[in-house]
Amino acid sequence: ENRLLWRGSRRRLAAEEIRDTALRIAGMLSTKIGGPPVFPFQPPDYYQGKKGGWSWKLSEGEDRYRRGMYTFWRRTTPYPTFIIFDAPDRSECTVGRARTNTPLQALVTMNDPQFVEAARVFAQRIRAEAPGDTIDERLEFAFQTAVARRPSAQELAVLRAADEQQRQHYQQHPDAAGQLVAA
Repeated sequence: ENRLLWRGSRRRLAAEEIRDTALRIAGMLSTKIGGPPVFPFQPPDYYQGKKGGWSWKLSEGEDRYRRGMYTFWRRTTPYPTFIIFDAPDRSECTVGRARTNTPLQALVTMNDPQFVEAARVFAQRIRAEAPGDTIDERLEFAFQTAVARRPSAQELAVLRAADEQQRQHYQQHPDAAGQLVAA
């Protein structure tokens, strides 16, 4: 029952919380309260061919990074990122949400423009705010910012190896690095 534990049980974040958390870690999340719905990144031509030829007009400036609860929701064609992370379709009241883990969810966090931009901005934040210039100091800062605790020696070793692998890949494929930064 977790009566004697110092923490609660693990649970996956809700769809809106996943996007909000990525934006918050990057330092991009807008905390503006109230107002009309917003239109964050959406797959191109997602609404093409839908009744009435309706189109998604990408929000500008701060509104693009507002909390997920302000995202415009069209009942017949809901926001795809939220659906992949098990958000209910809102056609009826839902008491509890399903919590699945699928490969599509990992693909969204690696390829969705919103998550790619958040990762790019987080990398800039790490370079600007990390307390030192060594890779270990930057990795520790990034881990602490994202997970709210210091990494273990084993976690730091995994991060070091991943960093080295990515550095080698992008040194061998500079065009891929340029495409990623331009995204």
